[in-house]
Amino acid sequence: MTQENHAESPTSIILVGLMLFSMFFGAGNLIFPPQLGAEAGTAYWPAILGFLTTGVLLPMVAVIAVAVSGTGLGDIAGRVGRVFGRVFTAAVYLSIGALYAIPRTAGVAFETGAAGAGATGAAARLAFTAAFFAVALWLSLCGARVVDVLGRWLTPALLALIVVLLLAALRLPAATPGAPAGDWAQAPYPAGIVQGYLTMDSLAALVFGIVVVGALRSRGVRGGGPLTRATIAAGVLAAVLLGAVYLGLGHLGRILGPGSANGAELLGAAANRALGGVGAWIFAGIVLLACLTTAVGLITATAAWFATLPTALGYRGWAVLFTLVGLLLANQGLDTIIALAVPLNVFLHPIAVALVLITLLQAALPFRLRWSYRAPVAVAAAFAALDLLTALGADPAGTLPALAGLPLYRDSLAWLVPTLAAIAVCLVLDGRRREPRPRPGGAAGAAPGDPAAAPERAG
Repeated sequence: MTQENHAESPTSIILVGLMLFSMFFGAGNLIFPPQLGAEAGTAYWPAILGFLTTGVLLPMVAVIAVAVSGTGLGDIAGRVGRVFGRVFTAAVYLSIGALYAIPRTAGVAFETGAAGAGATGAAARLAFTAAFFAVALWLSLCGARVVDVLGRWLTPALLALIVVLLLAALRLPAATPGAPAGDWAQAPYPAGIVQGYLTMDSLAALVFGIVVVGALRSRGVRGGGPLTRATIAAGVLAAVLLGAVYLGLGHLGRILGPGSANGAELLGAAANRALGGVGAWIFAGIVLLACLTTAVGLITATAAWFATLPTALGYRGWAVLFTLVGLLLANQGLDTIIALAVPLNVFLHPIAVALVLITLLQAALPFRLRWSYRAPVAVAAAFAALDLLTALGADPAGTLPALAGLPLYRDSLAWLVPTLAAIAVCLVLDGRRREPRPRPGGAAGAAPGDPAAAPERAG
């Protein structure tokens, strides 16, 4: 059997899909669905379907955009402009990686998992996060073997613990689902869409794209059609698993959740009631594995992209650096991490979603999209700046009341309608130009952890 045939086998795609699922499924993804189920109550189904639309479907679409682009985020963003491509991609990798999600994985693992098992205090936090990042760094330096470690071992262990928790908790006496409150009562499906969007997993999908493409190439998949098909298949598998787990956790919150303060409290209490003292350890194990696999994916992806830059540091150097930054920030507390990175993520996310939509259109059209990349991204950035100001504590609508009348402004989605309108107008302009479509780049597919990875093309 040739390497390529082996790489495109169901086993290879399943392993990469499991790896991708584990990188997406962090502690926040574990905690929010049961909280949604508890708060939405009798409006659970439209609420969870809305959440799945933007919390599962949109990230899967982002993975597909990476697949059809042929490389990754650097190539996609570079179609707006060479400088923009580098700056935006670096900002995304830093905001969703080193400055936010990497330290947050260790912080959440300690505060939700380890602290619940009895570990408290600054010394315990430092010891835990140091051990956590040591393991994450070691796994990140495994190169192509990370697919086997995550896909064959850690992800099945994570899924097994989740199934044990769900089966045990679902045997508990069920409460009557309560009446939905707030937005869940007025418009549960749109409220679910907003909450799924705010997970920002579509940003993570663009970041993880380089890992998925690299992992598939390391298993012998060539560029072009085989790589696109394999990436899409792995993304679909990850999305199906995410959706199934979200539905199970959400249903658990629906029947057990009334009266719980949040999803973490609900799951912790359910584990303790259903399994006694063992339940606390199972819950801690789920949180630890969810956070660890996400940390490995983020360190690998961030270091792999920065290794393509013309600097003295290779992949290993960047991986060590970002791990140390994560360790430092993780010991400053979650509030510090959130205050540092969330405003930047809020600004970058609409731009990333716009790029994903345009990239999918580019794959379907026979001519080059030039204005359709530049103008809609500029529009998305302009409106995203309003969300950035709000995240920084300002009140743009208070200064300019007309902003409050924008569609979806209250839901941090004021950028959506203007951006879609800009895309429609620019598609007409690009259609009249009929410029030949460029060939996709193919340099981002080095195996994760390969210090010899070729630079991504930006333009």
